[in-house]
Amino acid sequence: MESPREHGLSPMVEQALSFPSFSITLRTKLVLSTAVILIVACLLLGWLFIQQQVRSAAESLVQSGTLLAQHLAGMGRFSIVAGDTHRLDQLIEEILAVSPVVYVAIVTSDGELQAGFGKDEWQQQFSTLSVGRRQFSVTKLVQPSRLNVNANEPFVSGIWLDKEGPVLRSTIEFTPGELLSLMGGSELPIFYDMLVQVPRHSHATIWDPALQLTLEERFDTQEGSTALQNVASSLVQVGLSTSNLQHVLRRLLWQAVLITLSTLTGGLFIVVLLTRRITIPLQGLTTAATKLAKGETVPAVAIRTTDEIGTLTQVFNTMASTLQLREHELRELAHTLEDRVEARTQELAAANAKLRELDRRKSIFVSTASHELRTPLTSMKVHLANLRDGVDGAVSEDQRRSLMRVEANLSRLRILIDELLDLSQIEMGQATVRLEPVALGTVIAKAVEDLHPFTCERHVRVVISLPSDLPFVSADPDKLRQILLNLLHNAVKFTPVDTTVDLTVMRISIDVIQISVRDVGPGIAPEDVEKIFQPFYRAAAAHKKTKGAGLGLAIAKLLVELHRGQLWVETQPNRGSCFSFTLRSATPGRHALAETIAPNPSHHQIASL
Repeated sequence: MESPREHGLSPMVEQALSFPSFSITLRTKLVLSTAVILIVACLLLGWLFIQQQVRSAAESLVQSGTLLAQHLAGMGRFSIVAGDTHRLDQLIEEILAVSPVVYVAIVTSDGELQAGFGKDEWQQQFSTLSVGRRQFSVTKLVQPSRLNVNANEPFVSGIWLDKEGPVLRSTIEFTPGELLSLMGGSELPIFYDMLVQVPRHSHATIWDPALQLTLEERFDTQEGSTALQNVASSLVQVGLSTSNLQHVLRRLLWQAVLITLSTLTGGLFIVVLLTRRITIPLQGLTTAATKLAKGETVPAVAIRTTDEIGTLTQVFNTMASTLQLREHELRELAHTLEDRVEARTQELAAANAKLRELDRRKSIFVSTASHELRTPLTSMKVHLANLRDGVDGAVSEDQRRSLMRVEANLSRLRILIDELLDLSQIEMGQATVRLEPVALGTVIAKAVEDLHPFTCERHVRVVISLPSDLPFVSADPDKLRQILLNLLHNAVKFTPVDTTVDLTVMRISIDVIQISVRDVGPGIAPEDVEKIFQPFYRAAAAHKKTKGAGLGLAIAKLLVELHRGQLWVETQPNRGSCFSFTLRSATPGRHALAETIAPNPSHHQIASL
């Protein structure tokens, strides 16, 4: 299987294609996020619905109990005034006959029970304190809390009945834990207690003023006043069971759960359908894009919808067709370019071979011409010397000077021919270097001595600096002398009159020696630095009166490279140049010293007279 990199894919495309398989897909993200939203929304709405139903059912039960307590308070008012306990017991039994009522009690404000009964376990909460006195255990729980509210309003309390007796609840509403217990099928011992004060006047007197006047006259006596006071301080206490309420709430809770689960299931089903409608086209686009990135031919992706996904698919198909067309054009162009490059390469190879052949013929011609010119030049120089010395007859002073000028030009021509011959031999690979241990100081001294006439003519001093531990170098003495002569001649030629050329030797490592020739001439322009080592090249800054063919530096560089060294220049315009080259030590690792050069004018300082 080919890797994406073989197709020239970018690192970003490689990373996209090699995305880890354990990543969460878009479909999963949509389903999970929607499921979370649906669950939270259904739970929240279900909880609000349940709370509303619980509150409504509890209020309905409390309202029924309050009406029963108020009814008993109104019906039993005259029996309380008359002290008719038998009638009160009958009224209480009628109230107890109502299904949710579990106990009924009529008590005084100080908690003494006037009459009351209870069903089942509630009957045990009625106790006798002494002869003729009874009390109800719930009364002492709810009466202290009632003191903080309006006495004319019914007071509702929540009661929890356990084995140890009734316990006052902080609220009449069901807690979440109790609702969960209801869903589990548990029956909770929760009861509602309604406490209503017996009214001072009967509600019938409001509509019958004559009856009210009669009653008021009846209670004008002291006994009547006491009885009326007893009525005003009496309380009716009715307890209601929440068993039916719990059954209703249990049914509501399960209905809410079923509605929530149905809504969640339906919502998830719809979400899955929607995500499939979104992700399936995206998966098709992803597969097509992957193939397109690998350079494969991709057919048009089917457009399944007319929404944004369909628009994206249409744009992708257009892009894919355009890319494939461009790729086809590029491949044809690449094939054409390959043919062109191959043809051009063959042309260049032929031209290069032709140039090499021309260069070889040029070198052969220069070498042959140099050899052929050397012999007549030598003969001419001998005959000119004989004429100048008067061997063939006396010559005048003017003729002698003319002969000397001719002889000087012949020497220049001989030097040019020698340089051409050396260059051609080196380029043709015919130059040989015989390396041997050489005393560098001796070769330098000979080169400076050979250059003495030229330095005297230019009034230039050559100052030599040698280290005390200079070892022998591995070099060809004649080639080394030629290198030094070319560099020194070049430096003296471009150095102004009455100045100094410095020749410095230093040891830069244990087996590398560096020789530097520094002048104070006009320097070399930056654009000419890389060209001055080319044959026949003369820098634009060179003076027109400066003689030379531009071969000295080229020959010196080639000879240094034959010695496995390097030649370079450091220069600045108008501040002179420094030509340096390196040679290998003949005895690396050992300090084999060359012979000491005596401090005489021909070695350390050569000055014009």
